[in-house]
Amino acid sequence: MERESVGNEENQYVVIGKVLDTYGLRGDLKVEPYLDPKHWQKIKRVFLKHKQKGYVPFNIAMLRPHGNRMLIMHFEGYDSLPQVEGFRGAKVFLPKEEIPKRKKDEYYYFELEGLEVFSQSGKFLGKITGIVEQKPYDLLEIDNGKLYIPFVKALVKEVKLEEGKVIVDESLSEL
Repeated sequence: MERESVGNEENQYVVIGKVLDTYGLRGDLKVEPYLDPKHWQKIKRVFLKHKQKGYVPFNIAMLRPHGNRMLIMHFEGYDSLPQVEGFRGAKVFLPKEEIPKRKKDEYYYFELEGLEVFSQSGKFLGKITGIVEQKPYDLLEIDNGKLYIPFVKALVKEVKLEEGKVIVDESLSEL
């Protein structure tokens, strides 16, 4: 699945998940998290985007793991199925400044999008235009699909966020 960056609104918000469906009859939602589920435990409020109202805050009343990768989430004040049915398919957002801190060698996908990709010898290969999630590893989408690079240490040698670039293995410069 591809993750989208928020356009407009000066990129103040970041997509952190997607509401897949309702769960049960009491207003619970099944959510696909785009952040590591352990980061979600610290989140107390999320935003859903409304066409007319923009980003609308929702306080999380309950959050728990569901299966290997999903979450069940319940919003305060939304206690019935009819109240949450309209949330199906909605993307879940957080303001950028509220995104949990990451480890040194970890990166959020929104940080990678837009970075320029170079081989180790300095050959420009394109810009990262998206991330494609798949097993066993995610792919960096370069120039809207002209090239896909597996996001693994053997190929992605260095990420330089401050410089706005990614250095990849020299073998990729021949593609």
